Amino acid sequence: MPKVVKVGDTYHIEGRPREDFKIVNVYHPSNIPGKAVIIISIDMVPNAATPPHTHSGAAAIAMVIDGVVLNQMNCDDPIVSQRGDMWYEAPGCHHVRSENNGSEQAKFLAVLIVDDEVIKDGFHNIIVLDAEEEGTAT
Repeated sequence: MPKVVKVGDTYHIEGRPREDFKIVNVYHPSNIPGKAVIIISIDMVPNAATPPHTHSGAAAIAMVIDGVVLNQMNCDDPIVSQRGDMWYEAPGCHHVRSENNGSEQAKFLAVLIVDDEVIKDGFHNIIVLDAEEEGTAT
């Protein structure tokens, strides 16, 4: 398992840059009261990686827009996804690997359906890093 380190206030996979993500929009559909639908754009420079994490009980659907990304959920085998490919993360899913192992920029969009309670104080709980929860980074 790669080593997770804290650089300033941010956790990283040692020697690798982090992803850059932006909240694109937030919706509150009337047919799913108490839930928010959050659209996120994630950019990953070559060699970027996100430390192992969960999504606060959210269901997530992601689609690659550019490049190639490698993901591994729970104890499943890693999957490599490229432009147009999609994956699903069930509520409670443990996202153990999320990486751009290619030589080009990668970008994907994610749609998360999460309890309103999770985002009532902001979006900082959308990605819950294992290292933050466990205090395991060096």
